[in-house]
Amino acid sequence: MQFIVYFYILEIVVERIKDAVQSLAWYKALPRKEYENYHHVMTHEAWYEVYDLGTDTYAIYEPGHFQEVISYLILGNEKALLLDTGMGICPIKPLVDKLTSLPLTVINSHCHFDHVGGNWEFPVVYIFNHPAAISRLRNGLGSEHVVHHLRGDSTWIPYPAGFNAGSYEIKPCNCVPVNDGHLFDLGGRTLEVIHTPGHSPDSIMLLDRSKSILFTGDTFYPASMYTHLTSDDGIDSDFETYRTTVTELSARLSVDYLYTCHNYPAVDGAVLKDFADAMNAIASGTLNHLMDEGNLRKYQFNGFSIICK
Repeated sequence: MQFIVYFYILEIVVERIKDAVQSLAWYKALPRKEYENYHHVMTHEAWYEVYDLGTDTYAIYEPGHFQEVISYLILGNEKALLLDTGMGICPIKPLVDKLTSLPLTVINSHCHFDHVGGNWEFPVVYIFNHPAAISRLRNGLGSEHVVHHLRGDSTWIPYPAGFNAGSYEIKPCNCVPVNDGHLFDLGGRTLEVIHTPGHSPDSIMLLDRSKSILFTGDTFYPASMYTHLTSDDGIDSDFETYRTTVTELSARLSVDYLYTCHNYPAVDGAVLKDFADAMNAIASGTLNHLMDEGNLRKYQFNGFSIICK
């Protein structure tokens, strides 16, 4: 599957929308037909859907929340690696333990709440070597920082038993920094850390050269990419950094598949170049856009969109 980017002029130069980030009735797009291509692994916990992607990789999907976040369990001959731990609404470790008995390494694609919620369940978690990201994981995020993510119809299925949305928080964890170029050897399968700042300063991808797969984290996914985020602890998005990252990355890397962390997993690797072209087109200042009530701009392309301040 390959997306083609169309740069087009909207009939209304700036169309007003309510919310550029969370679409109204977002859940009506579910179930996503892309999952029909994969074997659905039955679980006893309704919060998660697990899919065997056929590449010694499991996608652990959380379709109950509008982020539709995906964590990945990646298997080698001797070890396994878990990329991200989800929202923390439902324990993830019991599910991972049922999927593999291999010694496990856990790493975060970045420190945003929806990727680190289950970190506390594991003895240690790797994170890119960025001071603010390390501090966030070691201190956690209190309810005042994250409970608003569960507002309104953000969640559309019942919460797991025992979960209290009013006290939702991200618990502290024990984290260890990792640098660009670090290799995780799983036995017959090696994953290379690639630092990809922009969406957040600590964002990484994992490159699996043997299977021609790039695990993209939030640097790319088939939905609305965020270039507008700010925080009080230095974990900010930066459009120009993001644009430079994806432009350079698309010029030097060619893979068959992007395994993305939102909405659905496998996307044609050629889309990375389309995304870079889209970011550069926005920078040119020639594209029209939608504008939401908070004055965020949303640029729409074929198969994804980009949100900017």
